[in-house]
Amino acid sequence: MKSSASVSFLILVSMLLPGLAIANQQEVRAIEDRLNQYETRFNQGDAEAVAALFSEDVVYYDALGQVHEGREAVQKLYQGNFDAGFRDMTVEPIEIEVLEDTAYDIARYTVSGPEGTRLQGHHLAILSKEDGEWTVQRTMVNAAMPQPPAN
Repeated sequence: MKSSASVSFLILVSMLLPGLAIANQQEVRAIEDRLNQYETRFNQGDAEAVAALFSEDVVYYDALGQVHEGREAVQKLYQGNFDAGFRDMTVEPIEIEVLEDTAYDIARYTVSGPEGTRLQGHHLAILSKEDGEWTVQRTMVNAAMPQPPAN
């Protein structure tokens, strides 16, 4: 009897897995779309639109080691970046994992700094689904540093 129950369970799981994989891929694509929205909004210089991708109570750890709490603080951060001359952002997703209504993404970014120098780094974002949309709850950004000179 146990063998029959085990086989039935395996059949049920094998029937459900393709549906779960498709649903998961749809969520991954939705997060990729949010990353594209982020890039577009950044390149438009719209701090309010960028901040709308973050939750009201987001905690944002920036590349300079400062912590910004709340959507309004994130909007001020981006407005300051735009005012300083940061522009021309590209974002390349590296890894996206979804577990029900929680996900994380790791991405590489490049951006033109105030002097036109291309800067790069990575971000790690933890997202949750709010009202059917993926929203950033926590994010940590780093900036790539030049290699030290050889001895």
